[in-house]
This record gives sequence, structure tokens and C-alpha cells, in this order.
Amino acid sequence: MLLGNNREEIIEFERIEDISILSNFYCGIEKMDSFIHNLSKGLQSYIDSNPSSNTYIAKLHGEIVALFSILSSYVILDEDDKEDMFSRVTPKPEVAFVDQSFLKSNRFDALEIAYLAVREDKRQQGIGETIVAQIIKRANSIIDNCEFIKVDAYYSEEYSAVGFYEKLRFQKNTPLPIGDIWPMFYVINPHIFKDEDD
Repeated sequence: MLLGNNREEIIEFERIEDISILSNFYCGIEKMDSFIHNLSKGLQSYIDSNPSSNTYIAKLHGEIVALFSILSSYVILDEDDKEDMFSRVTPKPEVAFVDQSFLKSNRFDALEIAYLAVREDKRQQGIGETIVAQIIKRANSIIDNCEFIKVDAYYSEEYSAVGFYEKLRFQKNTPLPIGDIWPMFYVINPHIFKDEDD
């Protein structure tokens, strides 16, 4: 899969099942690097024990600059989440305007970003944003009628990914983090309100 970003560079995605290709890959976040390189309890174990997940490397000019893993999952929306959608605090899926029963459920199919790490010397260059944009763009080809992207954003004193995902219009799914993650979701096809809707 190829894509161009604003700098007219090409990022190539390649699915992997063997992490040996990542022996020199470090994102600079100790806990994540430890997970990537721990053969018995880390990324390789995750890949081997989750056949429904897909793990990719992202290459720029032939160099590995990022890795990410996606899988089919679901989002739980409670009544507060739905109220925020109806009161326009957070985006509401377009389908909810076509199918009034859509938000009567609490559980919705979603594509989950299980892991996303950008190489330490390539952070702050738009690579993560480009990857997330491509995941969003391709979500419906992975899960039929997918309306949500889910991520458990890493959150610790050392590093937080919450601001990165908020910048990309992800919403917090819980009022507080759960351990070192903060569950978040993104509405893929949000309803665009017009002035006359007021």
C-alpha cells in the first residue's frame, strides 16, 4: 500500500509476522520499546496469539519509520457518550441520522489501532498522522459499515499519546485513564451540521 503526504514523499506499508526486521527499531518510549523487543511476552507473542490482528511496518525511502497493528474490535458508548453526540459536544455518526435505531445499541463494531509507534528520530514529522489517516480511509474495506476507530492511547508520566489522538479528533471514551491507557474513539463518518440545523 502506498500513499503520498504533503511533502510528496511515499510511505509504503508492509504486513509483517516476524519482528526480527525490527531489531534496530526504537521509538524512544521505554515501555513500548521493551514490548517491541521482548520475544516471549512482547510484540512477537502478540502477533502469534492474535491471528485476527494485522501488524505493519511503514517505510519511508526504504527505511522503517513506524509500526502499527490493527484488528477488529468494538466501542462501548454509554448514555453520557450518546448525550454528548446529540448535544454536538462530540461528533455523531451520519448513519444515526439515516437509521434512528443506530444509537440504541451500546456496542458498535470498530477498527482498533492496537499499537502505533514511530521511530524516535522520525517523530513530529507527520508520519503518525499519515498512518492514522490511511487507517481511517481504509476502515470500511476492513470492517463493513465501520463507523468507529478505537485506540487505547498510551498515558503515563513518561509519555502520553492522548494529545496526539485528540489533535486527530479522537474523543476520550472514559472520564479518566485506566492504568496507563486512555480509551478513545473516532467517528469515521461524522454528521456535518449546517446553520439551518440550529
